[in-house]
Amino acid sequence: MYWWSWILIWLALAILLVGTLVFFGWRLFKKGVAVVEELERLTEKLDLLQQNVDDLTVETPPNAILDGYSAVANRRDREKDRRAAMREVRREARMKRGRLITAPQAWEGWTDVR
Repeated sequence: MYWWSWILIWLALAILLVGTLVFFGWRLFKKGVAVVEELERLTEKLDLLQQNVDDLTVETPPNAILDGYSAVANRRDREKDRRAAMREVRREARMKRGRLITAPQAWEGWTDVR
């Protein structure tokens, strides 16, 4: 084998190495750009989620010890009245449905008598 053939072989290997490095470097660059774009989208979504979290924060209930007995009792009575009113509304709705079911005229046309 001639001495210049070794130079051609090593030159071809070096060109192949540089080409491979350029190819994989370009792929890595494109993937890096895609990651940065996804991170931008993720930060936008995180900003929206943070706004939702800020809007949905639970307010701490008032401290009964610091408010005193009269304020706590008044608040408790209002809550009991509100729940009683809600029970009454649900009871009236049930009674109305029951009257519709048990009324004879409500079943006209449903009988299968021939």
